[in-house]
Amino acid sequence: MGEWDGDGEGSARATKIEFFAEGFVAVYYNNGQVLRGPAVVDGSAMTLHLPGGPLYVRNWSITPFDAGYGYAFENLLLDGVSYVRQTSGG
Repeated sequence: MGEWDGDGEGSARATKIEFFAEGFVAVYYNNGQVLRGPAVVDGSAMTLHLPGGPLYVRNWSITPFDAGYGYAFENLLLDGVSYVRQTSGG
């Protein structure tokens, strides 16, 4: 669950992905488009059922990292594309 910020580079990369407790996802693109639908996880694979067709993620993972000075983050990797969120600090 939570919001993950992306770099938004290129037409296929999202500026933000938001996962909800109810099993839904919202994907925000740099052109202002927002696609919403169910997210289904099966082990290390994930399918985002978005309008226009499903988005298949073969490998996903979450890795925490400490940036020092009380700042901590988590890195979400979706098939090698990185999204990040701050978990503690100023």
